[in-house]
Amino acid sequence: MKKRLVNRFCLSGLLVSFLFSGLFISALAQQTTYNLPKSKYGLPVVNHIAIYKKIVAENPDNELVDMRQLLPDAHFDVTYATSNNIVKRKLYPTADVFMRKPAALALRQANENLKKQGFGLLLFDGYRPYAVTVLFYEEIKDTTFVADPHKGSRHNRGMAIDLSLFNLKTGNRLSMPSDYDETTPRAFHNYMKSDSASLAHRTILRSAMEQVGFTIFPWEWWHYDFQGWESCFTYDLSHEAIRQANKTLTKSK
Repeated sequence: MKKRLVNRFCLSGLLVSFLFSGLFISALAQQTTYNLPKSKYGLPVVNHIAIYKKIVAENPDNELVDMRQLLPDAHFDVTYATSNNIVKRKLYPTADVFMRKPAALALRQANENLKKQGFGLLLFDGYRPYAVTVLFYEEIKDTTFVADPHKGSRHNRGMAIDLSLFNLKTGNRLSMPSDYDETTPRAFHNYMKSDSASLAHRTILRSAMEQVGFTIFPWEWWHYDFQGWESCFTYDLSHEAIRQANKTLTKSK
């Protein structure tokens, strides 16, 4: 009986291993198929608008969607388009927030759900060009708060969003346990020494995001990743280049 159970366990383990390998290969297939150029850290990236147009034409889910168009009633505070950010200088020429289409549509659903509770979304950042991630790493070098450029970030894939909440009636931003982009334990999801209102707001945001397929980043209450980010392309294109490309792609549909 014991031997039979061991054999069954081994077969089950082989099956799980086979399935996991299949999923892993499938996740990597999207990038290896296109033989993308590699960054100086060895990561394949979509760094030319012609490549972007091709991958979007072949799979519309690869489109990076302008969130100002998709969520016209949201509030925006794109600090990376100002000098009020972690590196104290302007990183984006325009105050844009883009997201990969499936994540963008899920965020729209979260926004609709929050409206019923009297809240709206305040967006800080979405898609982030890979070059900015490289800059962060080379200046800060702490991968607790910045991504490793050998791997790229969820933001580089358009599958992460930094956000908060505002009150629909007053338009005022809701309090949270820390400031956005704060690099202290107050930013952690398990930080519980804040006031009750701020903790409640953090919980409301988390619940709304998890309901539509996003997951937390433990060290940043504002950061959420969308499911399936591992299988997505890493982009290194300016927001304006993406906007112009999307116009031509819309015309060709």
